[in-house]
Amino acid sequence: MIKNGSMAKNSLNVIRNYPAIPIILSLLLAFSLLSPFFLTGINMESMMAANAVILIAAIGQTFVLLTGGIDLSVSTVISASAVLSGVVMASTQSVFLGVITAISVGILFGLFNGVLIGHFGLTPFITTMGTQLIARGIAFVVSQGIAVKGTPDAIVFFGFSSFLGIPYITLVSLGILIICSILLTQTTWGRKIILLGSNRKSADFVGINTKKIEMSVYLLSGFLAGIAGIISVANLGNAIPGVGDTILLIIIGGVVLGGTSMNGGEGSVQRTILGVGILAILTNGLNLIGIPFYDQLIIQGILIFIGNGLAMKISSKSSLAM
Repeated sequence: MIKNGSMAKNSLNVIRNYPAIPIILSLLLAFSLLSPFFLTGINMESMMAANAVILIAAIGQTFVLLTGGIDLSVSTVISASAVLSGVVMASTQSVFLGVITAISVGILFGLFNGVLIGHFGLTPFITTMGTQLIARGIAFVVSQGIAVKGTPDAIVFFGFSSFLGIPYITLVSLGILIICSILLTQTTWGRKIILLGSNRKSADFVGINTKKIEMSVYLLSGFLAGIAGIISVANLGNAIPGVGDTILLIIIGGVVLGGTSMNGGEGSVQRTILGVGILAILTNGLNLIGIPFYDQLIIQGILIFIGNGLAMKISSKSSLAM
């Protein structure tokens, strides 16, 4: 009896820490019954590759949300990074220069956001909305609104290859997730981020340089958006100026659906991969069973409401238990 009670308590703790798990298990079961193609290796590989860019960007967004901020520019920074790196690679055929360009573009935009928000105290929502427009404009001006072709064969090969059924670009995103998880949970910097999001006054009181912490999370978000930009080129074979136009809400929705609070101080990158996984499974499964695109948007929106409500309820129960 004691053992069974202990197992039940451990299971409850897992669900409390990762509220997306019941949803993801339900979706896996439902779509495996509704479509014989859902659990095939080809479909799983395709689904992982299609969501590598979203996962990388969502990890950066997680750090920003944990401080109580938001980065609306992340999707268009992906586009700008993709286009500028695509132009460089098309003219030089150097993958190395393309990667450096994409990351540099992401860092510059992240630094821009970080300085304005962290140092000058501007509102994250309005600031990153302005950056979003600038990045989108750069992407379309440089590309003239069309795909940048001439991508080196090496990066296309990388984008379409896999190891043991896992796409290389997915392995990159998982590597980033592991590194960022360690940074968030095992470093002083990570603990300062959580404290800042939980209680800014307390963070100031104990001597944390909140300005630098805020600057650092936007810098990280931009850096990861740059990596996501070059990954999108590898995945699509060309640099597409509008590649990030439709994924902003998916990025933020995935983070929130995983159980990270938009008020700050509550969440993790492990939760984020589950939230992104929910939306990935949902989109893939609905496509397989023939649900129209706009009907899918309605279902995704409802699911985000449910997931966010569940996360808030479990989180509040956890706080009361403490």
